[in-house]
Amino acid sequence: IVGTLLVILFMVLYYRLSGVIANLALLLNLILMVAALSLFRATLTLPGIAGIILSIGMAVDSNVLIFERMREEAALEKPFRSVVQGGYDKAFWTIIDSHVTTLITAFALFLFGTGPIKGFAVTLSIGVILNLFTALYGTRAVYDYLIPQKRIKRLEFLQIIKKPRIDFIGLRKMAFALSSALVLLGLFSFVQITREKANLGVDFSGGTLVQFKAEKGFHLDEIRAAFARNQLADYELQEVPKDRILIVRIKDLGQTVGNAEDRISRILSQELPNNRFTTESVAEIGATVSEDLKKAALIAIAISLAGIILYLAWRFDLRFGVAAAIATFHDVLAVLGIFYLLNKEITLLIVTALLTLAGYSLTDTVVVFDRIRENLGKKGGKDLGQIINVSINEVLSRTIVTSLTVLMVLVALLISGGILLHDFALALTFGVVIGTYSSVFVASPIIYIWPSRKKGRTKVGLVKRPA
Repeated sequence: IVGTLLVILFMVLYYRLSGVIANLALLLNLILMVAALSLFRATLTLPGIAGIILSIGMAVDSNVLIFERMREEAALEKPFRSVVQGGYDKAFWTIIDSHVTTLITAFALFLFGTGPIKGFAVTLSIGVILNLFTALYGTRAVYDYLIPQKRIKRLEFLQIIKKPRIDFIGLRKMAFALSSALVLLGLFSFVQITREKANLGVDFSGGTLVQFKAEKGFHLDEIRAAFARNQLADYELQEVPKDRILIVRIKDLGQTVGNAEDRISRILSQELPNNRFTTESVAEIGATVSEDLKKAALIAIAISLAGIILYLAWRFDLRFGVAAAIATFHDVLAVLGIFYLLNKEITLLIVTALLTLAGYSLTDTVVVFDRIRENLGKKGGKDLGQIINVSINEVLSRTIVTSLTVLMVLVALLISGGILLHDFALALTFGVVIGTYSSVFVASPIIYIWPSRKKGRTKVGLVKRPA
């Protein structure tokens, strides 16, 4: 809530009345999201919340894209109605492309993922579809209502940076060296995870899952304190507050399922005598189940990357699809490597964070690619490196604003989200920074160094943008 309020305040301060319009669209998006989840009788889990966070980020990004396009149109001294029209028209296909690639990811996760990952895919899909409506048509309807009444006559946007001229392509060798180190670290971490030499959560290492029904309400902090006093470690907690359900996942410590359940029950009864916890179910998460979870996650990611390559190859060019997939792969491996170095526990929630990161990274990359394609169409005779630099600089303001708004939500989660959400928010915080970096310093330079059939680097085959 704190992070969302910070985003709302920032949008109003930075984009003024247009920011208010964007916030109304964001509020409508959230209301429709809650209504849709209620309609489907969906239970909101932490992976589901992750899907909502990503959809909120995409909702803000869609409006930022439109507003920054309006800024460019206003610089040409066009009438205000034409400024608004041009902003929506020029942002339309960029928004469509970024949302379609995210939907491809969500679809693959739903088909091949496990229960919690399916929940992430469902909430993300609902959020993306609703955002297409609220961003492209909801906010436009407000402008169409206000402009004839002359309640809004001009743009009053702030601007973080004005006309940057950074040579991003010139920095590619330094960036590739850094990225190579991150990818190697990520690959090493992945190998260690498959060998079970990393700090794996119970979902991947195996163990026991016990579900309790409490007589009264409880707080997870008091459960953790009770476990700590009894030297119980290597566990994960989850609650369903409205049903007073406590779920405990404990790693395989060489004891039987019954012994694990008995120990947890004894601790709860001794440490919390005023609240009765009744065992509802006990299940063993064996090595086979853990292995299935790993395979399901890998298959889902592989299928989604293949789908993205095919879509971007159709909409742009094969090299764009491959570059986007490489950048996304780079981001996931980089965050995985950092978490391994920090000895953070790799859980299903962290896998969900990595999937969320993949969606964010894709959106960022597609925005840059769409501008490169547009400028290639207008400046086909110029040097490709120059065109890429101009394109990145043109969308840099949007990139910074979007990253700032997402980081506001994540930092708020880091500070006040509690133990359970801390590592999730930390993974996404690293991911946003790395994803922003990769869209500029990994994906775009790959387009530049891609072998061309023709001499020079001035031509790139493109699929014509739909009218």
